[in-house]
Amino acid sequence: MTIQSTSIRTLADLNPAAATSGDSKLGKDQFLQLMVAQLKHQDPLDPSKNEEFLAQLAQFSSLEGITNLNNSVSAMAASMRSTVTSEASALVGHSVLVPTGQTLMQTAGDGLVGNVNVTEATNDVVVQISDKSGAAVAQLSLGEQKDPGTARFVWDGTNSAGVAQPAGVYKVKAFANSKALTVDLPEYVVSVSIGQDGMQLNLAGGASVPITDVKEIQ
Repeated sequence: MTIQSTSIRTLADLNPAAATSGDSKLGKDQFLQLMVAQLKHQDPLDPSKNEEFLAQLAQFSSLEGITNLNNSVSAMAASMRSTVTSEASALVGHSVLVPTGQTLMQTAGDGLVGNVNVTEATNDVVVQISDKSGAAVAQLSLGEQKDPGTARFVWDGTNSAGVAQPAGVYKVKAFANSKALTVDLPEYVVSVSIGQDGMQLNLAGGASVPITDVKEIQ
């Protein structure tokens, strides 16, 4: 008697394209379907060895574990994005202290309070304030800074002659021994953007900064 049989030893025999193509991906349902088909169509005179079958079961277990892990991570990422978005939107309309070179003074003569990031001990730190066109408005001397850190400064909103300056965008620069230093300025958050660079706060003065750059919420 002749027995007609189809010899299928592995899952790759059922789906050779998936075995050779780097772009093909099997889900756990497809994996199970192929495994059942393999058992149905294997050669009864030359069945799969136990070791091969156990190896395939281990592959399925790994596949299912990775799938469940990916689903869990995706859910966690979505939850975190939702939380960060909610927190960022709550900043709209509030003043925050962020690293930026310009800020909006909303009311004439209001002035501003900011920080200079001092990188090393120095005899003097100078803060220069100019209007949007770059014309000098005021200059502040913060004096000696013995240690690296942040030096607070206050501008009262007047020029060197004591005249209150109009509302508008003002630029702020700081120097120590002719070396430029970064400054943190108060700015109002007008909107929030979500892009490839993450969550961005759009500020009233026209700049945008990552939400992670916020130093203070005022």
